[in-house]
Amino acid sequence: MANEELSRLLSEARRAALSGDKPTARRLLEEALTLDDNNVQAWLLLARVVTTPRERRICYENVLDLDPDNVEARRALETLKPSPPSSASLPRPPVSGAPPSAARRPSAQPPVKPPTKPAGATTPGVAEAWRSQRQSSGLNPVVIVISVISFLAIAIGLFVLSNPQVLVGTPVPQTVQAVLVETLTPTPTATLPIVIVTVEPNPFNIPPTWTPTATPTPLPTATPLPTLPPLSSYTLLFVREVDGLPALFTSRGDGSDVRRLTPPGEPFTFPAWSSDGTRIAYTALVDGREQIFIANADGSNPQMALEMPNQRARGVSWSPDDTAIAFAADDVQPDDIFIYRFGAPAVERLTDGRGIEADPVWSPDGTKIAYAADPTGRGGSLQIFVRDLTRQGREATIQLTNSGQNFAPSWSPDGSQIAYTSAQGRGSRIFVMRADGSDKRQLTFGDSGAENRDPSWSPDGRYIFFSSTRNGGILNLFSMTPDGGNITQITNFSENTYSPRVRP
Repeated sequence: MANEELSRLLSEARRAALSGDKPTARRLLEEALTLDDNNVQAWLLLARVVTTPRERRICYENVLDLDPDNVEARRALETLKPSPPSSASLPRPPVSGAPPSAARRPSAQPPVKPPTKPAGATTPGVAEAWRSQRQSSGLNPVVIVISVISFLAIAIGLFVLSNPQVLVGTPVPQTVQAVLVETLTPTPTATLPIVIVTVEPNPFNIPPTWTPTATPTPLPTATPLPTLPPLSSYTLLFVREVDGLPALFTSRGDGSDVRRLTPPGEPFTFPAWSSDGTRIAYTALVDGREQIFIANADGSNPQMALEMPNQRARGVSWSPDDTAIAFAADDVQPDDIFIYRFGAPAVERLTDGRGIEADPVWSPDGTKIAYAADPTGRGGSLQIFVRDLTRQGREATIQLTNSGQNFAPSWSPDGSQIAYTSAQGRGSRIFVMRADGSDKRQLTFGDSGAENRDPSWSPDGRYIFFSSTRNGGILNLFSMTPDGGNITQITNFSENTYSPRVRP
């Protein structure tokens, strides 16, 4: 129930933020954080609706506490002015039932007064959520005394330099000495020497030989945010339905320069780029069976890669060295994962599960294959698995997800993350997780139950391309940054367009 309530609060908060109702969004997010103060997405959303730079900085600092590699938080903090010494990072709300000292900041540092809460933020526990745990920067009396003495010493030194005759030793009036003694007497909290300076007037009226001038301290130069590459710098391979039949097309990443690769009259599906970008693989019908073909990048010179006795082959993925392909095919049972190494006399069966196993994709280093599979064998659900090709036995396979329907995995270029499609309730969403299955984060929001599918990373890791019905109920291509921001529609066809693949 807590997870359902948290999901509801995050969804309603995002809708409120998109409609411009930031006070409501803030109230909902603070309620969400009282349920789960480890929720990175809640902190990121809160940073976008708070009203002051100090509050935004606090939110982004908490994001980096939870996710040190978070790009959005790191970039945002680089543009915000450094917080003053008395600023505090925003602690997360304590876990339900935990004492206030369970907030993230070290308990050895006494709390100070929380910042004033804006109008409308009346959620219980908000003051606790925003309480600072950093030590106040109150001034030490000893520091004050030393600072005063240093200032007077500098002033007297300048006077002596401009009046050489003070070294003669003529005593100053008694009233001046009294003032100096009273000023320089330390407070009872510090034991400091009493300094008495004897000053003689300047009888020769010698002018000072130099006049000190203040040297301004240069302001720090803000680090500029890296500029995203233009979408037109990428090349996409995708499926577009024409007259009811899927065909293969290419275009630039911004949707321009659309070109058809396959002839009309036959269905062509499951496109994939070779790792060097010079060839493509896909499936096409031969005598009523789906077989794997390989062609040049422009669709010319298509050749059947191998002839399978199965009824269908699908989900093609090239190995990083382009010496093999992985794919799913039905044999005597539901789909399994196979590997075909070019020139080998036969295919290699990778899986032999009881249920469907599909959507294989090779890791960038060539040592693993991620795929979707039904662990129950009863058609209950698809989950994401990773098979380590360097190991044998059960230890070679790891299950990364365990709820909902999860499929279409896609490795990030550095192999550290996996994007995937997840259907939980109405519609489907794009998620991303670490390669070990931790830190699962939803990337697509605010689509009113639309379908979001087929994530595909750009080769530089700056974008994720995907298909979605979020605008008009027809699948079209979109792009976003890996934090879920900068969503941009690429195509606007009247026919379903899907399975985008970015050329390496």
